[in-house]
Amino acid sequence: MALFDPGARPDPEREERLRASASRVEIRPAERAAHLAVRSLACPACDMPLALAGPVSWHEPIGCPFCDGWAPTREYVREQGWPEVDLIARL
Repeated sequence: MALFDPGARPDPEREERLRASASRVEIRPAERAAHLAVRSLACPACDMPLALAGPVSWHEPIGCPFCDGWAPTREYVREQGWPEVDLIARL
């Protein structure tokens, strides 16, 4: 019984097809991220510092556990304070 070996019979057309398809391949990372800044989060109503358990979007509403106020994440961002959070843009 003989095994099929594609290298034993060179195929110039196959090589040309492989070269043509390789020129159209574009490799991109699955997700790109850009570090924007380090800021803090505080409630816009009562200025109570806020810590989050995970990432949130810029427009996602989050609530203050102290005064029960709700606002988009962008309104909680402060120039300085504690705890510090990383602002990262995912493209």
